[in-house]
Amino acid sequence: MKIVFVVNNKNNRLAKVLPRLELFGHQTNIGSIKFLYTLKKKHAIDLARNATENRCNYMIAVGGDGTLHEVINGMMQSNIPAREHPIIGLLPYGSANDLARTARISASIEELFEMIQSNTTQRIDLGKIILQQSQETHYFINIAGVGLGPEVVQNLEQTSSILGSGFNYFKHIIKGFLSYIKKEISCTSSTWKWKGKLLQMAVANGRYFGNAICIAPDANLKDGEFQVVIFGNLSIWDYLKNFVKLKKGVTINHPEVSYHKAKEVMLESNDPCGIEADGEYVGLAPATISILPQAICFLMPPKHQHST
Repeated sequence: MKIVFVVNNKNNRLAKVLPRLELFGHQTNIGSIKFLYTLKKKHAIDLARNATENRCNYMIAVGGDGTLHEVINGMMQSNIPAREHPIIGLLPYGSANDLARTARISASIEELFEMIQSNTTQRIDLGKIILQQSQETHYFINIAGVGLGPEVVQNLEQTSSILGSGFNYFKHIIKGFLSYIKKEISCTSSTWKWKGKLLQMAVANGRYFGNAICIAPDANLKDGEFQVVIFGNLSIWDYLKNFVKLKKGVTINHPEVSYHKAKEVMLESNDPCGIEADGEYVGLAPATISILPQAICFLMPPKHQHST
C-alpha cells in the first residue's frame, strides 16, 4: 500500500504536528509512506498529479481547504482513469477547515490512520467549473462562490492577521461590503433562472464557507446536486442582522435571499464578476458549474451530514 502525504509547508500550525505525524506514520506498519512538501502556491497540484500517476493508493492533504483543493485538482488533471484514482484524505490544519466541518473530519492523526487501516471511505460529489473565455477547468470539493466572495478571497491572499482567521475573514467581508459594487448576473439551471444584482452566490457541495459560515444548510456531499444560495440586492445592514443565523445554519427569510437545487448552472454577466472555489480565486464569469456525482473516494466517517 502506497500512502502519500501532501503537506502545506507554508503552514505555521503544522510545525508541532509534523514530527508527530512522521513518527506515527513510520511506526505504523501500514505500507510505504511518503511526505511531499509544497514550496510555493499551487505546488500541491503538481505534487498530487505526479503522486497519482505514480499509482499511490491513498493521498492525504495536510493543511486546509486550499491544500485539499490543489490536491484534488492535481489528481483530476492526471492521465490516470478515474476508477484508478487514489483514495483522498484530509488532515485539517488550515485557517478555515470548512470542508472538514461538513465531513466531520477531526485533526487527529490517530483517527486518520484508523480510517486508512479500516478503509473507512465514502464516495462523494465534486464540482467542476469551466471558464468560458479561457476554457480552463477547475474542480472543487466544497463551495464555489460568485460575487463578493472572490473579492474577499483576493484581499485575504494579500494579508495575514494576528487576531486569528475568524476575525480576518469577518473583517474582509465587512471591508468588501463597503467597497463592493454589486454585479448584474444571470444564473440558469434546467429548472429555474435567477437574474439581478448579486451580492453573493454559493454553489454548494459542502455546507460551510468563509470560516464556519453555514451558508448552505441543506447541501449534501453525496446527493448528486448542489444547493445554490443567492444573496441578491442585500444591504450590509441586512447581512449583519442575519450573520448569527448564517453561523448557525438557519435559513434566511428575506425577499433578496433564495435557495435552489441544481446539477448544473450557467453563469453570465456583462460586468467582470469573479468566481472562487474552495477559497481559491479561479477567474471570471461566464462559466458553467456542474456536479460530478460520486466522483471521488474520500476518507471520512459514515455519519457526516448535518453536524455543526
